[in-house]
Amino acid sequence: VNTLITHVQAYLYQKGQWDPSDRSAFAPALCNRIDRFTGGIEIVARTEEAMRVLSQKIRDREIEKRYLCIVHGRVAPPSGVLDSYLAKNTRRTVTDMPAPGAQRALTRYATLETARGLSLMECELLTGRTHQIRAQFAHIRHPLLGDSQYGDPKQNERYHRSFQALYAYRLAFRFTTDAGPLNALNGRVFQVRDVPFVREYFPD
Repeated sequence: VNTLITHVQAYLYQKGQWDPSDRSAFAPALCNRIDRFTGGIEIVARTEEAMRVLSQKIRDREIEKRYLCIVHGRVAPPSGVLDSYLAKNTRRTVTDMPAPGAQRALTRYATLETARGLSLMECELLTGRTHQIRAQFAHIRHPLLGDSQYGDPKQNERYHRSFQALYAYRLAFRFTTDAGPLNALNGRVFQVRDVPFVREYFPD
């Protein structure tokens, strides 16, 4: 099966750091998840203790997650915070006011570049709701380029994009409490420097 976790398992097996025949051994597992067709950095725990610590740090917002995305149009104001409420259903419903079953979603954003009817945005998740970035930008009428669920099919076809231009490009570990065996990660920043759709739509 060609999945991210099987590649990780194969890598650790080849290094002699994981034995799939040992049923008592912790199987490497993903700590964070990104939407289907969204690219970017994932965190994988190799041990049960690492999984426990990282899961808690993610819940406590001690891991800073930033994304790059491309949206249609020019966002006004060019930087700010998207503050709305997302209801849980197949296609996330967004409202500006609290509603039954809806959770507050906060996304800090900044416009990096605008050209040819598109804007390159940097987003920081202040909360971690499913489809948060995609649903919130669609709500303010600036859907993500290529988003088949929340976007505009005609516009996506015009730009020859069939899946959302969204990439988890930066992770920073900002621990404010003890992280046990993972304390060495505190202050570390991991960043992807070459995001394919940025190169394609904003080559300059």
